[in-house]
Amino acid sequence: MKLCVIVPAYNASSTLQKLLDSLLHYTTSILVVDDGSEDTTAAIAASFAAKGVALIRRSSNKGKGAALRTGMAWALEQGFDAAATMDSDLQHAPEDLPGLVAVFEKEKLDLLIGSRLHNQADMPKSRRIGNRFSSWAASYYCYQKIFDCQCGYRLYRLASYKKMFSELTLTRFDFESEVLLRASMNLLRIGFAPITVIYPKDTLHKSFYRPWLDTMRIIKLAGKELLRRLFTASGRNEIKNLKKYVKNCSDWPRYYQLPGAGQKNSLG
Repeated sequence: MKLCVIVPAYNASSTLQKLLDSLLHYTTSILVVDDGSEDTTAAIAASFAAKGVALIRRSSNKGKGAALRTGMAWALEQGFDAAATMDSDLQHAPEDLPGLVAVFEKEKLDLLIGSRLHNQADMPKSRRIGNRFSSWAASYYCYQKIFDCQCGYRLYRLASYKKMFSELTLTRFDFESEVLLRASMNLLRIGFAPITVIYPKDTLHKSFYRPWLDTMRIIKLAGKELLRRLFTASGRNEIKNLKKYVKNCSDWPRYYQLPGAGQKNSLG
């Protein structure tokens, strides 16, 4: 499996170099999508060009979802079979990547999402509440247990992603919830696995997720999806097919442990 790692980055100059140094122990197929940063993020990414790190620089900030869509389009054009996505703020451990890839391949998943809710002690309260609500709502809409709706540490099978690429429209943090909805409606095989929970308390590790505003965006997405399912033939038909699919599944819910997490195995 030919896999790349996509890192959306915005004003990540304080953390990006450390992340890339760590990632290069596992793979040299890395793309940084600089989402209109105002600091030296792009220059840091460019300094890794000789080591195989690619850079796409957007002229203005369009949002994490827009950056991920740009990265996915690049990965498809480059002929990769799968893409892993990681945040640039060091809240995702590169050491978990080999284990995630092993689960992804063994279980023949279309989408594998890291779950942080097995250890909530260090998660900020506002984010914990928002994540619980959005994950509960996603479980209801997807007709399966969604263990962590908002985690950006994911693996995508690009052939499956390509089928629903034109259906994805959102550009902010709600994009990752939209992916879950459309993946379930496309009857894709979704899995979850526990990842290292990292919430650094120093100001260098800055997350741009806004708990209340971005949760409201997810609520807006849920409202629009409910109306689509109630009042459009395509929405009603998708629900019918999804219910049938879930009923015939024998391995619900899909939550896997990571074999060999932390081992420095090259991914190519």
